[in-house]
Amino acid sequence: MGLGLKERIELMRQGIIHRYIVPSLEMRGFIVAEWKRPVSLEDMILRDEGWIPQYTPYTTWETYKRDAPLYLYFNTFYGDVYERAYRHCFVEYIINLHNYPLPPKLLGIFTRLNVENGYYWKHRVAIDLTYPDNAVTEIDSKYDELTLLLSREGIVEAGESESQEDDEEK
Repeated sequence: MGLGLKERIELMRQGIIHRYIVPSLEMRGFIVAEWKRPVSLEDMILRDEGWIPQYTPYTTWETYKRDAPLYLYFNTFYGDVYERAYRHCFVEYIINLHNYPLPPKLLGIFTRLNVENGYYWKHRVAIDLTYPDNAVTEIDSKYDELTLLLSREGIVEAGESESQEDDEEK
């Protein structure tokens, strides 16, 4: 069975990300997290035959982190199928605090990632993979900017305390 255009584009995006962007981010302190981005309700679309996933069998759910509670996810399955679409990807910055009441100052900067049993908060940006060095710089600077916003609102401390509680349970 051959790959469809959507699958080929997703694999091309992942190739650029996993061969260049992720190693560059690892040199900047990012690591693969044990927590994986959950499959959300927005990852599905309603068709005549029911709810159909937008992701493909080749979608990876690897999530990266540098500072708790902010996680980084490369959404390679979401996007239009058009010429040179493989050059564009969404990066999601996810706050890994389930059903956390976000302060009003951060609403709009972060939107909900609705999952089956609640929600997480995410910030999504599109990046151009044509110039991977620029993409790495953009991803890293946005991560720092969002971490600073979360720190000012006391959310970084909340994430660190929840992370310590999770470690104690294990």
